[in-house]
Amino acid sequence: MAELPADDDRRYDPDALLTLLRTFALVVLRGMELTPAQQVELTRGLGEPQVDPDTHNRHPDHPELFVVDNSGDTPVVGNNVWHTDGSFLRRPIRYTMLRAVTLPPSGGDTLYADSRTAYETMPPQWRDVLAGAMGVHTYDRIAAKRAEAHNNPAALAGSSTHTPVRHPVIRAHPDTGAPVLFVNDLCLSRIESGAGFPVELTGADLIAHATQDQFVYRHQWAPGDVVVWDNARALHRSDFTAALTRVMHRTTTAGDIPRSFT
Repeated sequence: MAELPADDDRRYDPDALLTLLRTFALVVLRGMELTPAQQVELTRGLGEPQVDPDTHNRHPDHPELFVVDNSGDTPVVGNNVWHTDGSFLRRPIRYTMLRAVTLPPSGGDTLYADSRTAYETMPPQWRDVLAGAMGVHTYDRIAAKRAEAHNNPAALAGSSTHTPVRHPVIRAHPDTGAPVLFVNDLCLSRIESGAGFPVELTGADLIAHATQDQFVYRHQWAPGDVVVWDNARALHRSDFTAALTRVMHRTTTAGDIPRSFT
């Protein structure tokens, strides 16, 4: 994790942020004053901004900006389980930028786990089992949760729009080529060998390993915080209750088609 204090001008320089993100799984930017338009523009410097399929929580003036607010009539779902953003896409989301807008008096943390460390510390026999293995990622679970939360059965239509995709479980990092674990408790439906047969390890096994306390960074939000992370290298989840008032602005960029590590 890299942290840029409020007096570091690199916070507003996308090239400087990209340089840091090639070394660190996430970057914490302190004391940021960003309008929604400025956040979208800074995100654009990192890559092509993405528009979330959930139409209920898009910012009214900037569709690329997703409003994470569990206190309203259209709560965001699934953010309390370990996941990477957009793994159900053929080109999963690469970078996520999350900005604190309204914070509770206490709590409301976000947790991050480094997927490269997860691979480096897994038992050698696991690496053998997962060599060439593919994870099947689907939008179904998110669609079902959104349909229930929004009382809107039409949200299930997203399941047909986003057909299941297969991504390597051990992925070559897009920048370094280093092996990283690519799993998602929200979208990963099963793991199979390259030939399509079941393997003895489950997504739950891998996530339990990757998210051990010694591998996790807990971000305690402060006013003006912005966190940017690389979904090709980091799992994340929120840690707060629905009773808390917490509003965040999220923007994301498109990524590449994941390549297997060989």
